[in-house]
Amino acid sequence: MARNQHGSDRSLQSQITVNGQIIRLSVPSDQAVVERVAALIDRRVAEDDWRPHSSREAALNCWAKLGGIRVAVLKAKGLL
Repeated sequence: MARNQHGSDRSLQSQITVNGQIIRLSVPSDQAVVERVAALIDRRVAEDDWRPHSSREAALNCWAKLGGIRVAVLKAKGLL
């Protein structure tokens, strides 16, 4: 069985689809994080609410710097 440097089984790596795009999860619990972030992004877009940022662009730029799951969700939704 193939193991990565952290000793976990690579075959356990899962994925989730957001907006037709596959997001690979490093741990199964990341699925809940992806779902929460996707819901947050959907709400922000629907309500055009980017607080505490001054604009959509400012929010996206800030979130892009954070990396990780948030960036993967933003890319899947076509926002980055």
